[in-house]
Amino acid sequence: MNVHALAHARLASDFNYQPPEVPAIVKDDAGQENPEGILLRSALDDDLEVIVPEWDFSQNPTYSDLLEVGWRAEGAAFVAVNSQEFWPPIEAGDKTITVPRQYLVQGIFTLSYRVTRINNYTDSLPKRITVDRTPPNENQRPSAVQFPDELVGSITDEYLTQHGKVEVKVSSYLGMREFDKAVFFWSELDPLPDGHPAAGEYRFSKEEIDNRRLFLAMGEADIRASGEGIRYFYYRLYDLAGNESALSYASPIQVSLVPAPANLPPPRIPLSARGLIDREHAREGAAGERGVTVEIDAYDNVEPSHFIEIDWGGQTLNEFPVDPAAFPLQAYVPWPALVANGLGPDTLPVTYRVRHGGSYSNPSPEATAPFDFTIAGQDHALAPALLNPELVKLEVRGAVSDQPNELTAQDAGQDARVLLALFENPQDGEFLEIFWGAVAEPVDRYDVKIGDVGGQPLELSVPWRIIEQDQNNANLPVYYVTDNGVNQQLAPTTTVRVVVEPITGLPGPDIPQADASGYLNCATMPPIWEGVTIRVEGNSNFAEGDIVDVAWLGHEDLGGLKPIPSTAFTERKYLSKEQAENGFEVTVLPYDDHIEPMEKAASAVISYELTKLAGGYGKSQRVLFYIDRTLPSGEVCKP
Repeated sequence: MNVHALAHARLASDFNYQPPEVPAIVKDDAGQENPEGILLRSALDDDLEVIVPEWDFSQNPTYSDLLEVGWRAEGAAFVAVNSQEFWPPIEAGDKTITVPRQYLVQGIFTLSYRVTRINNYTDSLPKRITVDRTPPNENQRPSAVQFPDELVGSITDEYLTQHGKVEVKVSSYLGMREFDKAVFFWSELDPLPDGHPAAGEYRFSKEEIDNRRLFLAMGEADIRASGEGIRYFYYRLYDLAGNESALSYASPIQVSLVPAPANLPPPRIPLSARGLIDREHAREGAAGERGVTVEIDAYDNVEPSHFIEIDWGGQTLNEFPVDPAAFPLQAYVPWPALVANGLGPDTLPVTYRVRHGGSYSNPSPEATAPFDFTIAGQDHALAPALLNPELVKLEVRGAVSDQPNELTAQDAGQDARVLLALFENPQDGEFLEIFWGAVAEPVDRYDVKIGDVGGQPLELSVPWRIIEQDQNNANLPVYYVTDNGVNQQLAPTTTVRVVVEPITGLPGPDIPQADASGYLNCATMPPIWEGVTIRVEGNSNFAEGDIVDVAWLGHEDLGGLKPIPSTAFTERKYLSKEQAENGFEVTVLPYDDHIEPMEKAASAVISYELTKLAGGYGKSQRVLFYIDRTLPSGEVCKP
């Protein structure tokens, strides 16, 4: 072996040649090779060019240098896929060799070369090569981009003015890697025509890929230049190798470049003559609107596509559409929003803003709304309704009859008693008032006193001068109202049966057994010891279901002035239809109790009382009959 060959063998064991160069490896903007050795997709359709740096070429014309290029999976042994022999004299400079295209399949490979001279070889340092033939998203069509939620389907003039661009979000996709690139398109057509110019492109950073935060920005100028109407956003993905994905699905968006709402006047809250919003206002409105309203006056750049959103003291009300021909616009404030800030008294701010497309205007100037929804007594679920079913009912009793919720003729001329429990949590300055039937003014009032507690019993009264205005009413409504000087609450109604005014002109009853002079004596037939029959004739005042109480009372004298209490007799009749029309009879018995005490120059007074089923009361005329049970001999006749 010559000296040159020995030197070569020695050097082969001491060093490696420089790694090969591959022009098709992707480079960054600074010209630095991709550390993964990713090959350009465009280079994979031909043999891969490999540049081998100049080495210490053989100088001996009898020995050649054999150059082999090795291509194998990472970690595998050297496998030559191409070779070229060089004989001295070898021209100075780098040498070019290729990797045949059939080896350029998907995967990660090790590329190196080997120079062999006289059966001794030297390997180069290896270079990692990545062959990527798979397009981003594995050649599936990428998802449509997502426009910002705040646009609500429309890009507006105001949004572009404020943001200067529209950023869309690209969904994560299969095989995403740092430095993937998106080329995007903005068009009024769907599908996208061939050859349509791109609107821009963007390469994703490693951080964006790792965090799945992929955004593309469409500039304000380009959006404005494309005009109004429906526009479609598309994109294609490219990896570092240059693999191209399919065109994404279209993402439509409305572009509306009309000027934004401007010069919003403050809202107006109509108030009643009381100067604040109270429960009556919440029920009826300031002037018959039947509720609390907010009025919106005309503003600049109004469009029928606008919506108004009112902020009532921090409560956002349901938005409503704008009718440019209907200013001032009116919106109702629901009860839950009215009391969301408490019952008051207080004042709250009111503003509104205009939604146009997916954007909102700045809030309007502020208006203020004074309110007081406080009440005397417990609140209820149906508020602000005046009737509060949680308040206890009152009870009415007659001064004489003392029956619950009933006044009779016995109570004529007397004030009625009203019994009730005081409402909850009574406070100084609160009061309640009693109302009777159709009488407009309160008939009595109770003012809360310091120390009063809820539920304590109260007794008020209804003057006779009020009662006598409606003396016969079987369903007279009586109720009370609580009041704190601002708001009132109506208690449930108590129905009172008032039958106070007597029915007049009722004819007296008769005793058919008596003689023409009105005497009952020893000649009376049938004999009085068999009973005295009292006859009550039918009467137009009688009706089926009415009650008639027939009475008899004996007296010691002929004038009916000296009653004998032990002789008192009564019998009650519930009238049938036939009895009401044709009359009826009752018999006074037993004789020993009710008749025998009257012997000579005595009398009996008979009468009846009528109580109407439908309400009403009356007493008949009192009729005097004479009783004398003595014979001319002075003897007293008896059974």
